[in-house]
Amino acid sequence: MTRPVAHLGLRIAAALCLALGAARASADVVIDWNVEMTHYHESLPPPGMPPLEERIYAIAHIAMFNAAADAARDHASAEAAVAQAAHDVLARSLPAGTADFDALLARELSAVPDGTGKTAGIQAGAAAAAAELAARAGDGIGDSEGPYHPGVKPGDYQYTAPFDKIAPPGNPAPYAHLPKLGKVTPFVLKSGDQFRANAPYTVNDAEYSFDFNEVKAFGSRNSTARTADQTAIAQFWYEDANFTWNRIARVLEAQHPEGVLETARLFATLNAAIFDAYVAGFDSKYAQNLWRPVTAIHSPLSAANPATVPDPTWESLMLTPPMPDYVSTHSASAAAASVVLIWFFHGDEQTFTIPSTMAAVVPGLEPRTFHRVSDAAEECAFSRVFAGIHFRRSCLAGLEQGRSVGAWVVQHAAFTEGR
Repeated sequence: MTRPVAHLGLRIAAALCLALGAARASADVVIDWNVEMTHYHESLPPPGMPPLEERIYAIAHIAMFNAAADAARDHASAEAAVAQAAHDVLARSLPAGTADFDALLARELSAVPDGTGKTAGIQAGAAAAAAELAARAGDGIGDSEGPYHPGVKPGDYQYTAPFDKIAPPGNPAPYAHLPKLGKVTPFVLKSGDQFRANAPYTVNDAEYSFDFNEVKAFGSRNSTARTADQTAIAQFWYEDANFTWNRIARVLEAQHPEGVLETARLFATLNAAIFDAYVAGFDSKYAQNLWRPVTAIHSPLSAANPATVPDPTWESLMLTPPMPDYVSTHSASAAAASVVLIWFFHGDEQTFTIPSTMAAVVPGLEPRTFHRVSDAAEECAFSRVFAGIHFRRSCLAGLEQGRSVGAWVVQHAAFTEGR
């Protein structure tokens, strides 16, 4: 749920796509705006707000898809429609980036021949953006911070430093991140609790004891159990999931290029699924309220279970985000995204190589290659154990929940019809 202090421009992903020799045709406009919106957040200082960012990406991409569909029906320019829709959503949602959005819109529109098709496309894009922004105006996102009071029993979530001290404007520190996000209206799910994860184990269960000792050994900053590759996995996947899965989609789209409407459909479905996975995951987090490994390992209360010996000096490899452990929304968003990509590209068997923005702050961190989309999702999930910030059960539950979310989105979203 965090981003590095520096960034490795997502233009690298575009370069990888070009190296594959993929012809983009008119779908370029969708890719350009996807890069623009993720790059905007990637360049900001930490900590990030991935669910809030992802909501904007979903709104923008759904507006882009609707604009492209309207343009196709009205024989208007799809490129002009998509560009205008993306611009209007982003300029309204991220006003600090308006100059960059204006510049990209000018470049995109200059490539479209003047005429009634261009004019109609611009009008379609503006209308689609306005309609989608209006549809999301009352979704409850403004109340997602809300009040939160941690529990006191063994296993109850407690505030985690240092991110708990970096409170959003208007919220006191210490704080827990987005405790009411699970109440926000999803894009496709019926509600945030539709796929609520079952209650996790108790702190006296054998499975909990195993997970406690696993993350204590493999997730420690000074671990002697973790391999060099496991360390690289933890670091590679620590970036915002929003960035990673949109990047993977761009690479796969370059290998299997489609027209503007289908590419817009891909990114609308992907980003709606990722956001809905966040909503479902945060619902489970605050319903189940499980403490984080760093709290459990430090707590003298852990000594009540003879199989979980506390260590007040223990440090995780990566910093722990300020929210309950169960479920891992990094895992849920990865699983939901993977379901969408497998559906859209007609199979799990896909070979792709991706970099990570974490390479900007971790010298020598190499791109990683996968041969199945599901393998990437699972590596993403279990990276959180190697990072020392999630119990394994939370990652497993996140994967299960995310797969359910992704399947529901693919089956029920209006913008998946006709694929």
